[in-house]
Amino acid sequence: MSLRAVVLAFAVMAVATPASLASAQGATMPDPRQMSGIPLPVADVPSGTVTVRVVRGSLSNVVQDHPVELLGPATTLKADTSGNGRAEFQGIAPGTRLRARTVVNGERLESQEFEMPVSGGIRLMLVAAGGESVTPADAAPTGVQPGSVVFSDQSRFVFEFNDDGLSVFSILQVLNAAEAPVQPAEPLVFDLPDGAEGAAVLEGSSPQATLAGRRITVTGPFAPGTTLVQFAYSLEYSGDTLTVEQRLPAPLLQLAVLAQKVGDMHVASPQIARHREMPAQGQTYIVAQGPAMQAGDTLTLTFTGLPHSPVWPRNLALALAALVLAAGAWASLQGSHGPAAAESRRKKIEGRRDRLFAELTELEEQHRAGRVDKERYVERRRALVSALERVYAELDETAAA
Repeated sequence: MSLRAVVLAFAVMAVATPASLASAQGATMPDPRQMSGIPLPVADVPSGTVTVRVVRGSLSNVVQDHPVELLGPATTLKADTSGNGRAEFQGIAPGTRLRARTVVNGERLESQEFEMPVSGGIRLMLVAAGGESVTPADAAPTGVQPGSVVFSDQSRFVFEFNDDGLSVFSILQVLNAAEAPVQPAEPLVFDLPDGAEGAAVLEGSSPQATLAGRRITVTGPFAPGTTLVQFAYSLEYSGDTLTVEQRLPAPLLQLAVLAQKVGDMHVASPQIARHREMPAQGQTYIVAQGPAMQAGDTLTLTFTGLPHSPVWPRNLALALAALVLAAGAWASLQGSHGPAAAESRRKKIEGRRDRLFAELTELEEQHRAGRVDKERYVERRRALVSALERVYAELDETAAA
């Protein structure tokens, strides 16, 4: 998956999406500034509406109550960002050419020029350089009181497939809606699924999140606002179906899932209410959403139609290797006596056997790598197996003679 494709997918989900990884160990999130100013037409924004999210440094560091301008051919619209860092402009006629602009601490931020679509709206972000947080989430945790937290509606679960493996990224915003830091009765604990490998807390995550084995623990207290928690791991699979389960230690205000689609893959879950496919830079993504979930609920996602390599070629190769070894062992027991002509014939037959076996092994490797079409693979494999059967029959006849 290219970084730009990830960036575009991120713009839809409004979270950071990972670059391609064979393993989650050592994973990092792409620089949010890579997506700054890229307009994206989306169906979940009302027609004639543009939303501009302003952040500084990281996605959790939104810039609130900040002026944003939307420049058109005849007029300039102005709006301030809300508590979630978004400025919204409504009632814009289709076909209007626009660009968004703002200035954060002297840094001028401007989007690409775009045209208002006939249906749906436009979503984009303007990302300033990092600095001190402008939200209360980073306030010093003084005056801690007992309380509870939730996972905000900006939390996301992201899935990316690679060769016989799945990378799982949990991008979670722990929300404390109180005006003072709160300490939950228990830490937030994520027990990763069986088979999870290469688990890691991602760069940019709060230091309150720690990893021990297959367990992620997020301890309080939690400052007012949001605390970003990001972790990842990988899962291997061998068939066309894979089920991923994750228990939630706190309520989730809204379920959001982003999955890279490979082949005829589909995703199903009792928690998903709606989903759609989104093409971007030659890739296809499944964007799914669902209602709120309670603490203790288990998110269950089943992926079907996954591409995978069949195991029978490997088993066949092992079986043929065993036959070769057995034939060699049997021949060695016959001793070295006998007519020279028979010995010479036997060696020639064994040479043909070895060449045919090498060709069959190479054919299986080409098939697994996708370098030979299916029809030629089936025909050539049938011919090689038949030839090997004849060779072994000749070896039996030679031994009997």
